[in-house]
Amino acid sequence: MRHRLFRDQNIGAWSTLHPETMSKFHVLLRQRRYQEFREELARTELAEEISEFYVLNFHGLLAIVEGSEFASDYLEMAEAMASSPYETAILAESLAAHDLLRGNPLAAAERCLAILDHICQTEDLRINLLIALYRLGDMWTIDATLQNLAQLDDEYAARLVRALSSEPDLCEMCSRPAFRQLMTRRCSE
Repeated sequence: MRHRLFRDQNIGAWSTLHPETMSKFHVLLRQRRYQEFREELARTELAEEISEFYVLNFHGLLAIVEGSEFASDYLEMAEAMASSPYETAILAESLAAHDLLRGNPLAAAERCLAILDHICQTEDLRINLLIALYRLGDMWTIDATLQNLAQLDDEYAARLVRALSSEPDLCEMCSRPAFRQLMTRRCSE
C-alpha cells in the first residue's frame, strides 16, 4: 500500500514543514528510494527544518513500507510527541496504514473514524477508512461515506475524488453507483 505524505493544508495545519520538503519525502518514499529518504530525513533533522514528531513519524512510515518490526515503536514515540490536532491526525493516518498492512482493517477503520469525528479530516484518513471498510466488506458504510462526501466543499471533494480514483486498493469501489454519482456531481459543479 502506498502512503501519501501530502496533507490538506486547509484544515489548519500547525506544521513547520515546507511544501517542498513534504514533496521531496513523498517522491522518495513513492519511488522506494529509501536510502535517499533516510539521508534527507537526517539532513532536515540536523538543519532543524523538521520537528521531532515528524522525524519519528517519517521513520515509522519508512519502517512500515520496509516491513520493519520497529514501525510500532517509532509511531508510539511519535504519538508521545504529537502536540496538535493536526499532528494527531497525521499520526492516525500512519497508524491506520500500519493496521492495514498488518491485515487489521477493523483497527484501521476505528482509528480513522475516531479522528474524523473528533479532531480533523484529511484526504488520507478518508482514503484509509474507505480501504479498511472495503477490506471488511462493509459496502453499505462505503456507500454512505461516499454519499456524505458530496457534502464537502467543492475543492476538497474534487481532490478527494481524484485521490480515490488513483488509489489502486479502491479500483473496484470506484465502480460503485455512489462513487459514480459523486464523480458526476463534482464534475457538473
